[in-house]
Amino acid sequence: MSSDVADLLKIIEKAQAQGLCPNRIWRAGSRFSGWRARLLKPLQSFCDSLPENVLSHEDHSACTLDFCEFSSRNFTAVSQYHERYSYQAGDQTIVAQQHGSSKVCFPIEGLFNEALLVKAVESGKLTAWNLDGTATLEHPLPFMAISHVWSDGTGAGAWSSRQVNFCLYKYFRDIAERFSCWGIWWDTLCIPQDRVARAKSLSFMDLNYAYARITLVHDRFLRNLIFEGPDAACFAIVMSAWFTRGWTALELARSRKVKVVFKDSIKDLDYDILDRVEKHNIAAGTLRNLRNAHVSGVDDLLNTLGSRY
Repeated sequence: MSSDVADLLKIIEKAQAQGLCPNRIWRAGSRFSGWRARLLKPLQSFCDSLPENVLSHEDHSACTLDFCEFSSRNFTAVSQYHERYSYQAGDQTIVAQQHGSSKVCFPIEGLFNEALLVKAVESGKLTAWNLDGTATLEHPLPFMAISHVWSDGTGAGAWSSRQVNFCLYKYFRDIAERFSCWGIWWDTLCIPQDRVARAKSLSFMDLNYAYARITLVHDRFLRNLIFEGPDAACFAIVMSAWFTRGWTALELARSRKVKVVFKDSIKDLDYDILDRVEKHNIAAGTLRNLRNAHVSGVDDLLNTLGSRY
């Protein structure tokens, strides 16, 4: 075993003890020549800067270099995330308890009508909602598309379709307004349950990202990290659960403008990160490959990515 490989394995072991997935690390670099030596310094630096419990909502203790056990779980019933209000403090468990016991948050009901979604799909239209959830948005009015993973608690969970926590929807709605968007496309709310309409909607789901004014990348790991500069940001993104999924990779490839949520700010992926990163940043190379790929569907995506969760 070469010294580079031995050193890399030691750092990966340390990274796993901090909550990172060894399989994600291995996959992030393995598509590049000489990646083992190139990964040593940025990975060490990234591990040294990680806050404590930054990945407490994920469990990678059983993961190996070859397999991410966490990603193999069924996340469709994960309880929906509660977003802090400005006056609240504490970790996610505390916030959820506060919202449940004090009735400060409630599930939205009576909006995001299924029949309106089905009608839009049958007419060949996109299914972004206006910000008050009463009607689908007419093209070409601007909207924000949300790119996320259900393991973070941003899916429907055990609830019926299009029932979401008010606090979480308000958070996304406020960001949409900040970027002058009139509507939101979020799969939790915008894909109908009707079998035929659902299949048709899924077949052109990527178009919602292609036509969106902005795509918002929401990942709880990234939201726990302060933006420390473009180089660290690139590494954080490829280590996130969001970057492991095939659908989110397609969303990234199809999006025009991508905004990434960090703990202290929202950054533009191209202008604030990729355009300012060091030339030989290995994580940036992975991201650029997707941003520059000519991807028109899942088949093209698989050719670009290789295997994916």
